[in-house]
Amino acid sequence: MFIRFAKNARMLWAIFFASIAVLYIVSAGGCDFGKAEVVKEVNETNYVRGQEELRRGNIQEAANAFLKVVEKRPDAPESHLELGRIYLSKMDNPIRAIYHFEKYLEYKPNSPSSPMVRQMIATAQKKFASSLPESPFENNFRRIELEDLLQKVQKENLDLKQKLSADSATIDRLESTQRVSVASRPSSQSRRAEASQPSQSQGRAVASDTAAPQVQRDTPSSYTVQPGDTLSSISRKTYGTPNRWRDIFNANRDRMSTPEALKPGQVLRVPK
Repeated sequence: MFIRFAKNARMLWAIFFASIAVLYIVSAGGCDFGKAEVVKEVNETNYVRGQEELRRGNIQEAANAFLKVVEKRPDAPESHLELGRIYLSKMDNPIRAIYHFEKYLEYKPNSPSSPMVRQMIATAQKKFASSLPESPFENNFRRIELEDLLQKVQKENLDLKQKLSADSATIDRLESTQRVSVASRPSSQSRRAEASQPSQSQGRAVASDTAAPQVQRDTPSSYTVQPGDTLSSISRKTYGTPNRWRDIFNANRDRMSTPEALKPGQVLRVPK
């Protein structure tokens, strides 16, 4: 029995030393079974294939490749980012796009691309909201708002047109009055001459400035209106005095609604 125990003890020691030797050989050879080499995501075969399919325009194949990367790796932010772009821009699926964008931010919340990804999430949310049908109440409310705005704008335009028309008529009336008053006003020299003439007690009346002058023999029977003409200036040209503008106006009432309604090229009758 003692001999059997001694044999077992020698066997255990032999196994122990053999194990020590194996560990020494492994460590000396540089092998490390506890640490396997980790492949970067962008070097994954499916990720590279997804990029190639994108360049070729094969959108569905590219999405499938990136999905395989996501399924295989515990973290795949770059594949989530590519999937978000595909679902937002290529496949018109904002819900899935938002999911993959948020997964990217979960893995890389402070990356340089994070602000851009948050902006794409906002874009996807707006796109999804715009696809929702509006209720009849919202449609009617918006239509009423637009109709009220249209009526308000139309009323403002009408008020502006009326005001502009009134202002234009006032300006024309003032300009016409100024032209007539300036043309019919006697000169300072004639006023001084009239003031210096003594009154005649023998019954001779002094002729007023409104008395009609003698019509010249060469007075034309018609006159063509020139640019800048007024009835007073036409009277001066045809009669030699501006005071007979009323005679010209009365003779042409069928052609003129007001004394200011002159048009270049218009032919007027000039009474004798």
